[in-house]
Amino acid sequence: MPIRAVIFDLDGTITQPYLDFDVIREEMGLDKNGGPILEAMEKMTPQQRQRAETILHRHEEKAVAESKLNTGAREALAALRTRGIPVGILTRNRKDNAWAVANKHGLHFDAVVGREDGPVKPNTFGVLHLCRGFAVEPAQTLLVGDYLFDLLCARAAGAIPVLLANHDRADEFAQHADFTITSLSELLPIIDHHNGTNESRCREQEN
Repeated sequence: MPIRAVIFDLDGTITQPYLDFDVIREEMGLDKNGGPILEAMEKMTPQQRQRAETILHRHEEKAVAESKLNTGAREALAALRTRGIPVGILTRNRKDNAWAVANKHGLHFDAVVGREDGPVKPNTFGVLHLCRGFAVEPAQTLLVGDYLFDLLCARAAGAIPVLLANHDRADEFAQHADFTITSLSELLPIIDHHNGTNESRCREQEN
């Protein structure tokens, strides 16, 4: 089945890992082993949550300001656009931060789903929402991320999970991926193989 859309995680996938969630938990007064931050915030009182959101927003905005692209990100996004394949961003971050990353680095995203839009990964909401917007089936869609929630989300939605193995926990997550890559540039041969094209090979020969 051809690949007709690609959905990317943002932090750690399009951009290099930056957020230190242990530090954020400590500032919020959460246990270091207390699990995902957004889920922990749901259990807070309104006052606690307001304070926690202020802390999280500050860290996220600094991450945008200091953001650097992962190897191959710019090239992969440009190549997908050339191929007419829409790019979606699915992040547990805020939507505005994803667009800010795009503006900072001159990237083109066709759509973004952030945490304010609905249930966050690993819930399937974002994948299904993006697929509907692109008029594609989940089975025709790659979901690329660096964390377990990305892969579980893709699998549950019927999309194709791709692990970006750029950190020391990648081996823990690999069993949940259909493909494991170390650079976003490795996506293009996967897509061209699925779609029966030789664009990647031709481009290599031209270079």
